[in-house]
Amino acid sequence: MNNFIILLLLVTLPVSAGIYKWTDSKGNVHFGDKPVDNASATELDIKVNKSAGITNSSGNKKDREYLLKKIDERKQEDAEKNKEKRELNKKNKMLCNNFRVKYQNQIRANSLFTIDANGERTYLSDKERAARKRNIQKGIKKYCH
Repeated sequence: MNNFIILLLLVTLPVSAGIYKWTDSKGNVHFGDKPVDNASATELDIKVNKSAGITNSSGNKKDREYLLKKIDERKQEDAEKNKEKRELNKKNKMLCNNFRVKYQNQIRANSLFTIDANGERTYLSDKERAARKRNIQKGIKKYCH
């Protein structure tokens, strides 16, 4: 598997400006386009068969720029998706907390009521109270994962 990864790196990465090899403190060998530690990294001189069409020449500059642009676009899309996901999680957490408070209030209350248009209390029947409890439980199930 490691040989396949190295082979893949050797075939695809020569398009970038440089490929570096370094060894970390645990003895693991790493390859990349940006070394973590310049002192221990060595830039590899990779010879590529020109007939394969993959070289480090400036003729591939447009291809590299296009790929870098696509990578940046993908990163931005992922960042936007993650932001949307965080916002949705925040909203769900707020709704979850609201439903839990409603549930606790329902359990503690001896009687429940609503206020009508005239400002008067209308007490809920046992059937209405049970229906409200079921709706609150559905909300908890939906928003509290």
